[in-house]
Amino acid sequence: MPPNDLKSLLLIELLETEQTYSAATMLANFEWIIDAQGGKLVNAVGKKIVCSLNDPNLAAETACQLISSDYPGKTTDQPVIRICVCLLPTGADSKEAQSQAIAAAVRELAKANPGQIVATQDTAELLSAQFEIKYGSPTGKTGVRVFEILLPARFRQNETTRLASVADRTGKKLRLRWRLKDQTNKEMVLYSGHTTIAFGRDENNDIVIDSGMASRRHGQVEYRNGSLYLIDNSTNGTFVFPEVGAKFKVHKGEKLVPPRGYFCLGEELDADHSHSVQFVTVFSAG
Repeated sequence: MPPNDLKSLLLIELLETEQTYSAATMLANFEWIIDAQGGKLVNAVGKKIVCSLNDPNLAAETACQLISSDYPGKTTDQPVIRICVCLLPTGADSKEAQSQAIAAAVRELAKANPGQIVATQDTAELLSAQFEIKYGSPTGKTGVRVFEILLPARFRQNETTRLASVADRTGKKLRLRWRLKDQTNKEMVLYSGHTTIAFGRDENNDIVIDSGMASRRHGQVEYRNGSLYLIDNSTNGTFVFPEVGAKFKVHKGEKLVPPRGYFCLGEELDADHSHSVQFVTVFSAG
């Protein structure tokens, strides 16, 4: 495992293809995935996107999610992005260090084929065993060598052209915990067999929060196409506090649920407050 102080960059390139896709839609989707992993968008110029993450393994995991994420009109035979994972040198707060890392990523990315995730050598050497690294020539590019990060099984496509979701491969679930009026703990799990959990002030909700700031039918969490969403229909909105990354508010809309954290209905509260709802993404075999 890499030391905790090794930051990383992702360089993502949207490619020119015959396939029609919306760059703005893809960028918005990518931003949510990056934010959910505690990452930060550094820059987006034209069709190149740069973001920073806390360590190389997290960056590689995020790259796999980006490559396998769905979008309108997606096909398996014409990938529209390629990605490079690169270490951010010590002292990377400086513009010079960041520029050096981006330049290294650009050099590696130029060697990659569409749909590939590549890495600089020093980055590849630090990745955990969950990522299989292939060192060799990209298809059709003689004399070129790259370190390619192969998608773990849970991200790979199945025999059809449909993208197999993380949930299909690993049993993705969202576990929610909160306290009842008598202060006893309650737990519920959102997954492919139980796709909606409603929350609010009304007693008919799955999660009942007895707060004047909560609407009667405040919102819900939903399992949809292998992803987990928080949907808000309330007057005051829902405040989400990820374990990693910045807090955000959902109001009259929906957003992807981060891997873990807590949310509050209509007001900002501490994690241990009786009106806070804790959540964590878990995986089970099958």
